[in-house]
Amino acid sequence: MKKRYLTLVMALGLLATACEKQYLELSPTGNIDAGAAYATTKNAAAAINGIYRAMIVRYLDSQGHFGHPAMMIILDVLGEDVVIANTANTWHLPETRWQAHRSETSVGDELPYRLYYRVIGNANLAIANIDNAAGTQAERNQVKGEALGLRAFSYFNLVQLFGKRYNTATKPNAQLGVPLVLTPTTEGLPRATVEEVYTQINKDLADAATLLTSSRSFKSHINLDVIKGFQARVALTQQNWADAAKFAAEARKSYTAMSVAQYQEGFSDISNPEWMWGFDHLEDQSEYFGAFHSYISSNFNSTNIRVDPKVINSVLYDQIPATDVRSKMWVKAPTAANSVVPTGGVRVAYMTQKFRLPGTPSTSTMGDVPYMRVAEMYLIEAEAQARQGNTAAAASVLFDLVSKRDPSYKLSTKTGTSLIDEILFNRRIELWGEGFRFTDLKRMNLPLNRTGANLSSAVVVLFEVPAGDNQWEFLIPRREINANKAIVQNPL
Repeated sequence: MKKRYLTLVMALGLLATACEKQYLELSPTGNIDAGAAYATTKNAAAAINGIYRAMIVRYLDSQGHFGHPAMMIILDVLGEDVVIANTANTWHLPETRWQAHRSETSVGDELPYRLYYRVIGNANLAIANIDNAAGTQAERNQVKGEALGLRAFSYFNLVQLFGKRYNTATKPNAQLGVPLVLTPTTEGLPRATVEEVYTQINKDLADAATLLTSSRSFKSHINLDVIKGFQARVALTQQNWADAAKFAAEARKSYTAMSVAQYQEGFSDISNPEWMWGFDHLEDQSEYFGAFHSYISSNFNSTNIRVDPKVINSVLYDQIPATDVRSKMWVKAPTAANSVVPTGGVRVAYMTQKFRLPGTPSTSTMGDVPYMRVAEMYLIEAEAQARQGNTAAAASVLFDLVSKRDPSYKLSTKTGTSLIDEILFNRRIELWGEGFRFTDLKRMNLPLNRTGANLSSAVVVLFEVPAGDNQWEFLIPRREINANKAIVQNPL
């Protein structure tokens, strides 16, 4: 069993742009004010631990909306690659059907707004107070760098969901993004433009990069490598191909791709050499039925997993070579004896085996959650090189990754769009279930197309959404609109 007793009682409260008292809590729990929380760097480190903890707790008293890991699932079921098998269990069905994020009063729409502004509010307290904390300069730099990284990470998620896509061809991107709250405040602020939000994200990341190093005690915390990974993600989304390739290469240089054997170990252990950042699920922090593996794994003994296993898009899966270890992450035959399910669990075609916990069935949800892996950095670098026309460099980076998954893979000889399509195919199967598909479709201005595969009309309801449609934007939650007179809603 994993145990590491971190001081989490100093987890800071919820801060959003709204002024509604129920929406705000500016003091740490236990009536510890910000001055006490940041009086010393030791206290400050405990407060930062609390921010990481706030990323994985249940929100809005909903078992299925457990912070950032829940958003990872939601952003994938909004796409076409992670498929809910049937309607036997209703968790995340409104999200799958594109109903939740288009209802300003739904839990699924409010979750990301509450979650990421809570992280931002607490990060703002750290940034505003840490410079005066008693301790060494290195300790102050660590706290401030992590807080800046967490704030940038949160704004990056918010602007992708609540704003329109970033388009480098139409700079400055004057479309509405989200309010930029950069100091501890309860004042309702208007929405900044998408350009302004990305400018702040890049500034926070650049500032964090000057404060952090690659050393850290735990992979659950942000270090310089993770900051560069964020910079690579942001640059890719902004179609800044040169920076995306550069930062991705720098971010992954201290890590190694996992072996074929490690790939089949269940994606639940942060000690894997390929994981750069993740949630380290400690024994005293269990979320039980409100945890990532309670919804995405193949073998946790929950009703959700037993009656409604997650499956992969059949058209996508059928393109994976049998020699590729990633083909083993799903089982095509519904009665395959090698599929791992909880006792009494149904077996369906194309069901996942990627996320798996020790034991069959598993009665523990103590699985770690991958927030960032080195494979993503390879794929960002390959895509960015290909979009610059650097065919040889793109093919080489792609080979470095895919040859680790498929020993029979040959260096690609494709060029142009065909090469980009090959990279994106590998991105889809590599990052399945890790929360990228919705934002990938949006950043590339691609339509949603669920036709021709194993998606049930009773489950998904909605099969196609044109690129650029208003439905690609989450609605601003009604509670925020009621409390913040300076904000406006997205088109309905």
